[in-house]
Amino acid sequence: MTMEAGTHWLWPTPIGLHRYADAATLNPLLVEAFAQGRAAQERKRGIERKPFFASDDDLLHRIKIPEWQDFVRFLVDSLGKTVKQANDAAWGGQDMELKVAIEGMWFQCSRQGSFHDVHTHGNCSWSSAYIVQIDDTEQRVSHPVYGEGNGVTRLYGPPFNHLGGASVDLGNAYLQPPHVDIEPIPGQLLLFPSWLAHQAMPYDGDNERVIISFNASVHGAQGDQLHSYSAT
Repeated sequence: MTMEAGTHWLWPTPIGLHRYADAATLNPLLVEAFAQGRAAQERKRGIERKPFFASDDDLLHRIKIPEWQDFVRFLVDSLGKTVKQANDAAWGGQDMELKVAIEGMWFQCSRQGSFHDVHTHGNCSWSSAYIVQIDDTEQRVSHPVYGEGNGVTRLYGPPFNHLGGASVDLGNAYLQPPHVDIEPIPGQLLLFPSWLAHQAMPYDGDNERVIISFNASVHGAQGDQLHSYSAT
């Protein structure tokens, strides 16, 4: 790659944030549907109710309420917008027709300080977190132990693993902060690359923290080849 003299940024990390317009109508319906689904899965698994629960990942095909299909279209459309913006330079400005494949979708419930430890997702290119239910911001951040970190999604930047023994001075201040907390707002969809390390921080509140997550692969309608393989 030929570059002009100067300072260049390499390998930025794209993040998408979208809001679902009908969340106030949809989310209570999802909470009710998830409660029924959770009870059925707990009976099937033979387990007692615990502070943390993750459903099976076939949620896409199990929700039957009329509002569900509009919500799924919102997820797919939002992902398409984020992917196109993230890849604009790599695609050379081409307007690509995309095929979005949701590889798995599930819901998670947490309370009483439960959390989901640092992890990444495999076999997909994008992952997500949609906030269905949580305490309102003022109440959430007033928690005496967790404070502003109560129930947030924490994203760890690519340099995070290398900062343990690194010298931090003015010369590499651009590495800070090593992580960013995304405020959990009902109706908000967070999209991020599946390789990005992330964590659901401990949560405690009057309302259970309920989210939807999905993994997705994105392909071109005519295939994934961007450049000719023939020699020039």
